[in-house]
Amino acid sequence: MLLKKSLSIPALATVLLLVACSPKFSTPADAGTVTAAAKSGGTAAAEVAAVTSQPFNSGKLLGGNAAPNFPDGEAGKVSVVAQGTLAKSEGMNSGTLLFAYRNNTPAAISHVDFTVIAKADGKVVASGNSQSGGIPAQVQPGEAALDYIYFDNVASVPDAGVRYEFTVKTSPADTRSFNTAALKVAQADNNGTAIIGSATNDTDAVVHGPFSVYAYCFDGENLSQLIQDFAPETGDVAAGGQVAFTANLYSKTCDTFALGVSGWFK
Repeated sequence: MLLKKSLSIPALATVLLLVACSPKFSTPADAGTVTAAAKSGGTAAAEVAAVTSQPFNSGKLLGGNAAPNFPDGEAGKVSVVAQGTLAKSEGMNSGTLLFAYRNNTPAAISHVDFTVIAKADGKVVASGNSQSGGIPAQVQPGEAALDYIYFDNVASVPDAGVRYEFTVKTSPADTRSFNTAALKVAQADNNGTAIIGSATNDTDAVVHGPFSVYAYCFDGENLSQLIQDFAPETGDVAAGGQVAFTANLYSKTCDTFALGVSGWFK
């Protein structure tokens, strides 16, 4: 499990998501559903109306060939719009749940932290949280992003009738020290055994490692699995500097993918 880097940045908003995903992107009903209802963030109606859903990777920070057409989500909120299937790790009782969300607030967000409660028949059967694996690391208004939830124990999670309740906290997207920094992927080539490429610090600030590499794989337009690795570079990278990476596939198939690289502002 990837451990999250410690931060002390005030949260912008907390949203409890209880909305069903679009059938096109949701897991089949027998594998669990996402439901949701969000608290008002106090955003003015005029500001909510001004946020328009953007095409996937509209900020051009991600690499890869995936181009999913995610739903719009809820106006004025950070809204979950799609999910994959809960993947259970054999012999470890842990699991991961891939999902997509959209920032429908009028401000860019970063260090997006999700927590999830899984329920079945009205009882809590698992709880988990995201692991700083969201791409892109900073999300503009109207943009969609990808992330995953790690569950320590899924032994009590049944194969059917699971309900996931998401809570999200966000921070402003700026260059303050230890805020998440999204690098711009310049190359991401899948050679069958690894995804090899590079990313550029396209910000006007110094960023530093560790530099995380996340590739979200798709089966058609459905999230299927996650490839994660680190770039060998760990030090400072000035504005305009480059980071190279090799994300090993470990016998996994990831023909269609979206890949992001992130570090931290110094």
